Amino acid sequence: MFSLHLRTLASALALTGSTLLLGACAGQPGQPDSRDLRQAVPDYPPVSLFYKHPSDSLDSECRAFDGQSLLHHCNSNRFDLHALQQNLEQSGKFQQVSLADNAAQYQVLTSIAVLDQETGDELGNAALSGATLMMLPMVTKKTLRAEVVVTWQQLPIKQYNYTIPFEFSASLFNGANSYDKKLTANIGEHLLADLQQENIFSGSYLMAALDASDYEHDLVVPDAVEDYFLDEKYILNNPFHGALLTFQHKQFAFDRAEVFVYPIRNTDWQDAGALSASEAENLRAELNLMLRQGEIQSLDLGAVEPRHWRMDGRNYRGIFYTGTLTDLEGQSGRTATYIFTKEDKFVRVRAVFPTLEDNSIEAQNPDAFVKALLKNIQPPGESLFMAKLRQKRRQSTIASPQE
Repeated sequence: MFSLHLRTLASALALTGSTLLLGACAGQPGQPDSRDLRQAVPDYPPVSLFYKHPSDSLDSECRAFDGQSLLHHCNSNRFDLHALQQNLEQSGKFQQVSLADNAAQYQVLTSIAVLDQETGDELGNAALSGATLMMLPMVTKKTLRAEVVVTWQQLPIKQYNYTIPFEFSASLFNGANSYDKKLTANIGEHLLADLQQENIFSGSYLMAALDASDYEHDLVVPDAVEDYFLDEKYILNNPFHGALLTFQHKQFAFDRAEVFVYPIRNTDWQDAGALSASEAENLRAELNLMLRQGEIQSLDLGAVEPRHWRMDGRNYRGIFYTGTLTDLEGQSGRTATYIFTKEDKFVRVRAVFPTLEDNSIEAQNPDAFVKALLKNIQPPGESLFMAKLRQKRRQSTIASPQE
C-alpha cells in the first residue's frame, strides 16, 4: 500500500509571465502542488487596483454628453482609487487588495465617468443650501458609467460595464472624502455582486476565459485504478498548473494518491524521457529550496531513474525517484515520484510512505497503480492558449537564433 497526503511537499512558486513558461526542456519553476488547494479565507485571491484609461466608446460618450449644453458635465477618472481599495478590503472577500502592484497575478483596472446634468430643482436646492451655509444638504443626482477589467497575468479575462444612478447629499456634516467613498461604494457593491455570481477567480472560469484546457469536461479519468477510487478532482487556479486528482484506497481511508495533470511548458513534447527528467530536476530544486528556507527539517533525495514501460502497443518513457524528508514537526516519510507525459501534458504521481510504528518506512513502490493510471487516463488535447504561446515561442526563436 502507499499513501499520498495533501500536505505541502513542494513549493508552488508563482509564475512570472508567459515568457518564462516555454524555456528549453520546460525547465521553469512554478510546479503545481497541493498547496494550490488551500481553502483561502477570505474567498478571493490577492488583487491589485489600477486606474484605466476610458475606452474610446466611453470617452466619446463623455465628450458628447459634455457638449450638449452648459448644464451638462462629464468628468472621467476623477475618483480616488484608495477609496475603492478600502471598500473592497472592508468586504472581507479578498486576501489582499493593493494599489499598482505590477507583480500581482490578478489586477482590477477601473475607469469611471460621472455624467451630471444640472436641473432647475438642483440649482434651487444649491442656492438654498448655500444660504444656510450648507446646514441644509445640497442634493445632486448623477449617472456613473464605469468600466472594470479583471486580468490574470495582464491577460483580460472579464470586463464589466456599469451604468448606475448616483445621488449625493453634500452638507456641513459630511466628511472630507464622503463623495469618493459613496461613489466607489456604488462601484464596489456592483462589482462584488458580479464576482460572487460568476466566480471569475475559480480555476474553471480562468481556464475557459483564456481558452486553456477544459479539465472539468475533457480530462477522462477512470472511476477506479487498482485498489483506489477517484475521490476528487480540483481545477487549479492557474492554466499552467492544470488539475489535481486525488484517489483514495477502497479499504484504508488514510491511503491516498495525488495525480497532477498539467501542460508541458515547451514547444515540442516528443522526447518524453528528456522532458520528464528535466521536470524532475525542477521539482527536486524546489524541494532543496524549501530545505534552505527552513520549511522542512531534512531531505535526502535518491537518484533519478528512467522508467520505460510498453503497454497496449505504446511506449511510456518517464522517470522515478525516491526521497526521505522530515517536516518541522519531526515526522518523517519516504516519497516516491513518477513523471510521464501523455498528449501535451505531464502526468505526475506523488506518493508518501508513512513511518510505521517500529519507525521503519514502508518501501513498496506503486508501479502497478501508475501503470494502470497511464493506460486509462486521457488528458485534454493541446489548448488554444498553449498553442498560441508555443507559436510565439517558435517565432521568437526563429527571429533571434542562438549563436
